[in-house]
Amino acid sequence: MKRVPMFVELCAGTAAVSLRLARSKQRAPLSRMGSKVGYADAILERLGLQAGQGADAYLWCEPDLGCRSLLASYTDRRLARAAAKIIREWVTDDVDQRALWLKLRREGPVRSIEAREVARWAFTTVRTMPQALARGATDGDYLPPVAPSGAKRWQPTAPAHRMDMLPELRAQIMPDATKLEPTVVPSGTWVYIDPPYVGSAGYESELPRSAVVSMARAWHAAGANVAISEAEPISALMEDGWHSHSLTRERNGQHRTFSKQKDEWLTLSRSPMGQLSLWQVGKGVPPVWHREAPANLDGAAVPHPAIPTDQQSSFSVSSNKECEDAR
Repeated sequence: MKRVPMFVELCAGTAAVSLRLARSKQRAPLSRMGSKVGYADAILERLGLQAGQGADAYLWCEPDLGCRSLLASYTDRRLARAAAKIIREWVTDDVDQRALWLKLRREGPVRSIEAREVARWAFTTVRTMPQALARGATDGDYLPPVAPSGAKRWQPTAPAHRMDMLPELRAQIMPDATKLEPTVVPSGTWVYIDPPYVGSAGYESELPRSAVVSMARAWHAAGANVAISEAEPISALMEDGWHSHSLTRERNGQHRTFSKQKDEWLTLSRSPMGQLSLWQVGKGVPPVWHREAPANLDGAAVPHPAIPTDQQSSFSVSSNKECEDAR
């Protein structure tokens, strides 16, 4: 099973799909509204990829500095473990979790990408109501550890354990996907876009449908395979000859409770891979059978600060902002 030369997540959030590609069963340390952790396996299958297949390099774009600090911990095991250690030191036997949450969140937005700030953002995010994170949390939006049903929402030291278990990935992190101008990418590159869904609230950064379509076309023109999540097929791309696939009934785990959004669609620059469900066939979608990985995964080298220049491929992306190198 060949590795993907490069996997790109624009609007990365917690990069749930990248993590599952990197390691089978791997989950992000925490979840946010719109996270694709429940759809990660299905998305990879439709792309013709497999959980644990891996990629030579990753590129993540995310406007929120808190999320970017967490993404940075995916690239530096020492950072991830240092942040986990800090969380455990905060949570003593007699600690009042709500009081600690309130104290840490009142320190304000994330100021830098270093262990304490990663720990502070991760600790407070786990303990904040998901819908409040979308609209802007207040001091009254604490999420208790136990739901009214009696279900456990989080463990006392969450998410320290999951941060300890993170892989160390070769990745670059950018704040603004719209500033990238892809020119040439290695054959077999995949770009996955999970933008704010049209008609739904809950994202700090607004990204209109027109911008999503422009990004998708630009990356496809540069040679990448592209897939976009939305609540419906993207008509502008379907008119270009792209393909769509419903993921609505392919979610693993708990169904959404905080979001009104129930429909999940992929719009892809090529036909979806894998075996379609009986529900898809019943909807009149012809079955597609592809069990092998895409043939064009040639393992070409990809650019990264840790790779000598003479070993890099011809891939290039220009930006009017400097890349935030997580290393």
